[in-house]
Amino acid sequence: MMTALFERISLQARQYPQLEAVVTTQATLSYAELQQRVELLSAGFKQLNLRHLALWGVNSIDWIVVDLAAQKAGMTVIPVPLFFTAAQVRHLLSDSQTELLCTLDESFSAPEWLLNLAQDMSRDEISITGQLHARFFQLEQAVQYSSSLQTQQPAKITYTSGSTGTPKGVCLVEDTIESITHSLSQALASSQLGRHLCLIPFATLLENIAGIYVELSMGRAVIVGEVSQFGLVSNHTFDTQRFVNAVQSYQIESVILLPQMLKAIVEYSAEHGATGFKTLKFIAVGGGKVSADLLKQCQQLNLPVYEGYGLSECASVVSLNLPGARRIGSVGRVLPHVEVEIAANSEVVVKGNAMQGYVNDQAATPYIHTGDAGYFDEEGYLYITGRIKQMIISSFGRNISPE
Repeated sequence: MMTALFERISLQARQYPQLEAVVTTQATLSYAELQQRVELLSAGFKQLNLRHLALWGVNSIDWIVVDLAAQKAGMTVIPVPLFFTAAQVRHLLSDSQTELLCTLDESFSAPEWLLNLAQDMSRDEISITGQLHARFFQLEQAVQYSSSLQTQQPAKITYTSGSTGTPKGVCLVEDTIESITHSLSQALASSQLGRHLCLIPFATLLENIAGIYVELSMGRAVIVGEVSQFGLVSNHTFDTQRFVNAVQSYQIESVILLPQMLKAIVEYSAEHGATGFKTLKFIAVGGGKVSADLLKQCQQLNLPVYEGYGLSECASVVSLNLPGARRIGSVGRVLPHVEVEIAANSEVVVKGNAMQGYVNDQAATPYIHTGDAGYFDEEGYLYITGRIKQMIISSFGRNISPE
């Protein structure tokens, strides 16, 4: 389990029990209430003596509680991307050796095909104590550990978003996740940010770590809900007015955006002005390349945009621009939990805080070859100039193979 994160949540619960932790349109959960729910559900998970839990659901209080409780119980959590097809979900469940599938139904019922798939693969639907709107299916498979597996059980397996081919599961251990959580927390500590809006689905590792773990470890509040109400209507559609309404209603100070979202916000601001975003202090953007022209427009509009760079194999963020340390066109300086080298062919190679390996391919290596080309300037800012490997990353953060 992620000891440091749970200790931070416990500390907040003791010192500031009424401090808001998670806020939705229907409810607010304090740090004391969050800890209580996590402890209760974790106890229920421990009684099952199962190791791998797959989690399907929209962003919600329950998603956060299940994720934290399962890891506290020593389980591996496998988030299920909502855009995965039935075939991809079946592969994920089989490939990850999922023993328990959780579908959350708080405000967005699981599709019929998913429930049919769960019932087809399960031997039983079980009940677990906890204040949840959820269904749990115990699947007909047991976890088999081959000699190639590392001795440390993964805390999380995150699946790639490939639109063609078979998704691959990236295995991340507790130390790797806690290292990036601590590194980002330290980098953002001086910014003194308030409420964070979770606009990207939690099955996306970046929001899961930077939007939940980092915020909760720092005693901040996260605003959650089905992302369409905040503007992300689909994988290809962003409603800027909904986003403006959410920022104003909840007095949002930080958010993570994908490039196409940022483009829509700039276009909106050019027409209506940027006053609707005046509470925002930190807009992190990643998941794809952002043009220097777009970033210059953000600067002219006084939008506090900070581009970063990362990949799932390194538990998300590798480098990030920060207040007082920003270069337009760069992806910032490398964070202290990793090292980056530029290979002879200009490939960006990351060392440290690497994944344990892919599911069924656990060849551990301290180096992650990103497939991205880049360079450092004289002040240590990293620039990404293109791809070495033939892979297209869409403006909504999806990896698309041209083959």
